[in-house]
Amino acid sequence: MQEKESRLIQLFNEIKNGSKTAFDELFNAYYERLVGFALQYTKQREIAEEITSELFVRLWLKRDTIASVLNPQVYLYVSVKNACLNLIRADKKRTALFLEEERHLKLSGISINTPSIEDRELLRLLDSAVASLPAQRQLIFKLVKEDGLDNAAVAQILGLSKRTVENQLYRSLKVLADAISDYLGYHPQSKLANKKVLSKLKVLFF
Repeated sequence: MQEKESRLIQLFNEIKNGSKTAFDELFNAYYERLVGFALQYTKQREIAEEITSELFVRLWLKRDTIASVLNPQVYLYVSVKNACLNLIRADKKRTALFLEEERHLKLSGISINTPSIEDRELLRLLDSAVASLPAQRQLIFKLVKEDGLDNAAVAQILGLSKRTVENQLYRSLKVLADAISDYLGYHPQSKLANKKVLSKLKVLFF
């Protein structure tokens, strides 16, 4: 057991120094077991794989800071657990917000069909736009807009400056706005369109 822990610490140190070989060894040794661990929370393999993959992406991107990790194995599992819990909380929050909005609409005498054909098309366009983002920009977007982390926290996790995170997030939102502008008939980032688009996209962006 001590030999295993020592090797893990060694791998972290080598990864910190930029060793792709050490990173691959760590990935091969822990990917499947972390996916299995994540499955205990998510109950869906695809989501568990995405969470685990994003953990390794973050690990590589912020490799300069991992020397401070005293127990790498605990760090890996706690990171996955926290990501799973954040996702679960975010899903519950989105569900609660949607149910509350639906309740208000019903009280106002407005019927709602979810999702409508228009909403499904809009979601498809947004999903496609997010998937087209560069890996780091996509990760930043998901951490902020889906996991609910603030810019400062994302900057710390990824080992970037807060300004870099803000710039990358702005560029991501511009790509998404461009992607759906033709469909909406106006550009979401224009001042005149802000109020109109906010009501339609708040469940997706906020």
